[in-house]
Amino acid sequence: MNYSRVPIKHSDPVERVKSLDVQTLIPYTLEEVTAEASRCLGCGLCVEGCPARIDVPGFQIALKNGNIEEGLKINFEKLPFVGVCGSVCPHPCEDNCVLDDNKGPVATRHIKRYISENSQNYKEMLGIVQNDLGGHPKVAIIGGGPSGLSTAFYLSINGIQVDIYEATDKPGGMMVHGIPDFRLSRNTVRKETEHVLSYGAHIYYNKKIGRDVKFEELMEKYDAIYIAIGNWKPSKTRTPGVDLKGVYHAIDFLKQINDGKKIDVGDTVAIIGGGFTAFDAARMSLRLGAKKVVVMYRRSVSDRPGYPSSNAEEELEEAEEEKVQFIWEVTPIEYYGKDGKVKGIRYWKNQMVDKGTGRREPVPLKDRKYSIEVDTVVEATGQKGDLSFIPEDIMKKIEITSSGDIRVNQYNMTSYPGIFAGGDITNARKDIISGVADSGRASMGILFYFKDTGKIEKVPAKLINFERGPYAVT
Repeated sequence: MNYSRVPIKHSDPVERVKSLDVQTLIPYTLEEVTAEASRCLGCGLCVEGCPARIDVPGFQIALKNGNIEEGLKINFEKLPFVGVCGSVCPHPCEDNCVLDDNKGPVATRHIKRYISENSQNYKEMLGIVQNDLGGHPKVAIIGGGPSGLSTAFYLSINGIQVDIYEATDKPGGMMVHGIPDFRLSRNTVRKETEHVLSYGAHIYYNKKIGRDVKFEELMEKYDAIYIAIGNWKPSKTRTPGVDLKGVYHAIDFLKQINDGKKIDVGDTVAIIGGGFTAFDAARMSLRLGAKKVVVMYRRSVSDRPGYPSSNAEEELEEAEEEKVQFIWEVTPIEYYGKDGKVKGIRYWKNQMVDKGTGRREPVPLKDRKYSIEVDTVVEATGQKGDLSFIPEDIMKKIEITSSGDIRVNQYNMTSYPGIFAGGDITNARKDIISGVADSGRASMGILFYFKDTGKIEKVPAKLINFERGPYAVT
């Protein structure tokens, strides 16, 4: 048995940067996916690495035996977005793989993608039987991103009436407004969101809570609320010149482009930041016509966000293939411009210093100043949630963490009974699979809450009840 990893092929970087929607990764063939799935030893270490605790060995062994339907069902026990996570999950499960230090971890994400792309009709293949729990209370979900949609799916298949309030004109949240098409096909998102909504959840578009609908109205109309608003409020730097034309925040930059707006980035673009959003903004800039894209980060390459992980290595590899350049260990001093338009960046070099806090800190060497001429600056410096739509009297009863996130219990209920929260507004990882994991806990929490308050008569043993399957309502 050859336990070496089946190579994951990339599309031609010279050609792919010419288009916004040419996928970077080439899917496995049947022969390749069978060979890769056959490498799984079934040890289960990967499950501990997955925030949603998906039975990873289960679906990989199913694929080894050629059973795509079984692989799909195993994923759906915890994950309604199989294709999405098959494209963009940071796959922490792979970092736990027993083969990681030897022949390379099993390519879990790529196997998941194969399952999705070769499952044309989810509803027919799954045969989910919608449960009747002895009542039909109503839940309002604020936010139609991956966590909000996943919660809607699990609740609606259990007979709960679900209304989703989405601030934009389409479902998907970060899946459509943030992540570029070249990493996540819009057809995949469309296929999976339509399936999620096909079980009865209703979605209201262009309904921003606090602007179009008051939070108090939801409190009166619904038996529970799930807050899944994501983090869409940019965290901008205070660098002088940040208000110049041509300086963007990455979350706004990516959203505008993904929503169809054309941005002239010029010849040279500088990205400030070193996380995954910075990489997306850099690669997007190339596809908008930039001849040179430079990522400038205050820490070293080995101190960047997400490192060490196989996903961080893959992100760097894909960017380097496309000739993205990197300047590590720098701090911008000023964005300078002419006639109100950015023209360049002055910056210091940094020295990485161990201060005994666990992570080395960048210290500017202020006697060493440099500059670079640019046409566009994109700050990928983080974002946070905006909770201003919650009335002050209710907000006082909701506990907030030191980082500004909502504090929740093991079932994702806030300190205010009946109000639940999940996704980027609650968890530290702030990725899709963690948001989906929140949805599973929150869905069970909401059902337990309804049982305790007499809204339903019983709670399912598991959220999914497959036709002729082993999961029955208790």
